[in-house]
Amino acid sequence: MKRILLLFAVIFSVPAFSQDCTLQKDNDPVTNVPRISTGFFNLQVATLSIDADSKNIDFFFTVDNTGKCFDYSSLVVINFEGGRLRTTLKNSGTVNCEGYFHFTFRNGQTTPTQLLNLSTKKVVSLKFSGTNNAVTNVILNPQQQQLLMDLTACMIKESKTLLPDN
Repeated sequence: MKRILLLFAVIFSVPAFSQDCTLQKDNDPVTNVPRISTGFFNLQVATLSIDADSKNIDFFFTVDNTGKCFDYSSLVVINFEGGRLRTTLKNSGTVNCEGYFHFTFRNGQTTPTQLLNLSTKKVVSLKFSGTNNAVTNVILNPQQQQLLMDLTACMIKESKTLLPDN
């Protein structure tokens, strides 16, 4: 009886641990450096693309708010499930009024804690603060929470293959 239960546990747990890690692979047209990307996916009033090369993992958001301006002091507050953990990150992109917001992490053998949190904890909401204290809230539904977590974990895993040592 124990063997049958163990067999069922193994059969039904394998799909839970397998990830569909389909990423777009190409070379940067300017530097010819290999890179990988998730492509854009929808997160309510924003879209997100996660890109990686041998140096950085870049989260590129386009916020669907006409005239949304971001500068170097703009922030995003990421709230995780449970409400006790949050992360605040600065815009690492250019100054713009097109709604473009970037934050990047260093790609290396060790994964930064904030990036690891994005891959292991569900993100409930993102709060973008632009110029003139304009705030845009992006609230994720359960499917988007899981998608963001899975794609971040996939990107972390695959980005290690781009490091010079590999």
